[in-house]
Amino acid sequence: MIGLKKTVAFFVAALILAAVSQRPPAAAAEEFGGVHPIDAEFERKLDADSSTAGIIDACLWAEKEWDKLLNENYKILMKKLDKESGEKLRKAQREWIKFRDSEFEFIRDFYRGFDGSMYRTVAAGFQTDFVRERALSLGLRIGDLADK
Repeated sequence: MIGLKKTVAFFVAALILAAVSQRPPAAAAEEFGGVHPIDAEFERKLDADSSTAGIIDACLWAEKEWDKLLNENYKILMKKLDKESGEKLRKAQREWIKFRDSEFEFIRDFYRGFDGSMYRTVAAGFQTDFVRERALSLGLRIGDLADK
């Protein structure tokens, strides 16, 4: 039974690593030589501890780091945008936060009904990826402004 648990944990970690390494937007990663520093540290944490608890801890850490970057990117954008565009971004961000909260609630409730600890890691990985994508998306808008 221990072998099966380790195999499942390895499989889940491999899926999360594959998702991290294959995700767009590639333009944001190019700035960091192909891998964003948060992704690199996340992968290191998964390599160091592929247990269910280790995967969840790595996801929670990464989600927190992506959220910090999201907030930094949002503040930078707000300073660079004109008043009208800034108001639109503010509205979009507030709507995104509502959507995020609803989506996270759904995912937690959805996977709560599944047997096995693997699904907790799937839910944690989804939440991490959701915040990551928004942070990188806002970062790309900053880059677009620089090219304007």
